Amino acid sequence: MTRGITTSRLYHTILHLFIVLRKYKSILSVNELILWWCLVMLHIVSVSDIHSPRYLPLFFASITTLRLANQKVDLIILAGDIVEKNSINNMKPVISVLNKLIDRCVVDSPIVAVFGNEEYIGFEHKYREMYPEVLWLDDEYTVIEIRGTEICIVGSRGVLKKPTIWQKKNIPNIDNLYINRLRKIRELLKICREYRLSILVTHYASTSITLQGELPQIHDFLGYKIIEYIDSSLRPDISIHGHAHNSTKTYAVINTTKIFNVSLPATKRITVIDVDI
Repeated sequence: MTRGITTSRLYHTILHLFIVLRKYKSILSVNELILWWCLVMLHIVSVSDIHSPRYLPLFFASITTLRLANQKVDLIILAGDIVEKNSINNMKPVISVLNKLIDRCVVDSPIVAVFGNEEYIGFEHKYREMYPEVLWLDDEYTVIEIRGTEICIVGSRGVLKKPTIWQKKNIPNIDNLYINRLRKIRELLKICREYRLSILVTHYASTSITLQGELPQIHDFLGYKIIEYIDSSLRPDISIHGHAHNSTKTYAVINTTKIFNVSLPATKRITVIDVDI
């Protein structure tokens, strides 16, 4: 089973289209080409650490770039820290601008999100109430069908190898919370392996590889090697995370799992993930 697009596959797909066009001596319009591209590829747009309103200008500029490029969007994934210091109202401009992307393909584009450390524990219901158009995942999974392909998404804040000093002081039983959360993530990933495409979305980093650029002494406080440590049979096809603002390596592959750090301060743009379906 092919998982993810490769340069070779993309080349042969385009070549095949060219041959068909020549055979029938037809020229597709721009709109027809856009529709074709929408149908053969799954287009995921993902970002985290907008910290609205702090990085809103960069976020807005990135959205404009995607719109000018006629970027197709099937699925939008927000990997936490969407707002700054639990300022729930500051998510409104983020959702408003994202909605401008949701008119490019034939299908509607669902928005899936996880909470970050800036969306405070205990306020999850407030985000769900104020932004019901967003599918919030909090140590949960969902299955979305796009053009006949079932996509299973596990969403969580994620795990830290070592809780921060603030967490130890302010979150009771934080060590047990992470132990139980890791167990839950494993259980959910096992379910997701039954579907065509499995995606793990966490706010905290799911590997140390995409922490390159951050100070080594703080790596344990930025994430946990979920992808390295879990059984290979449970690994998702794609792992998306944020939190690492200073990362200089925002993409990695571990065995067959493609890992994306979509932290806006690190990437300086919104991340686009194209998957062959």
